[in-house]
Amino acid sequence: MNITLAGSLWLSLAIVLEVLATSLLPKTNDFRRIGVTIGVMVLYFLCFLALSKAMLALSVGLSYALWSGMGIVLINLIGVTVFRQKMDKYAMLGITLIVIGCVAMGIFQ
Repeated sequence: MNITLAGSLWLSLAIVLEVLATSLLPKTNDFRRIGVTIGVMVLYFLCFLALSKAMLALSVGLSYALWSGMGIVLINLIGVTVFRQKMDKYAMLGITLIVIGCVAMGIFQ
């Protein structure tokens, strides 16, 4: 398996785990629901484990930029679709700039 492909797969897993954990945070009820809280903690642990594996193959800057940027984009999409939150034009502009930045880093890194 190509090192860059392996790094990309680890990074993708880290992004998915982070988005799942962040999406479940409201369900913890301020960490009073122990089962959900433990689930969130496990997901974050696995997320950081996958991110650390990705950083063995990809640069730290690229890994972190894509992980955080794509996490922000996906969480906003979940907020709009699942939690029925509204995004104004400034939020849309910000999301667009994040995507452009992630694509630029991925291409030119």
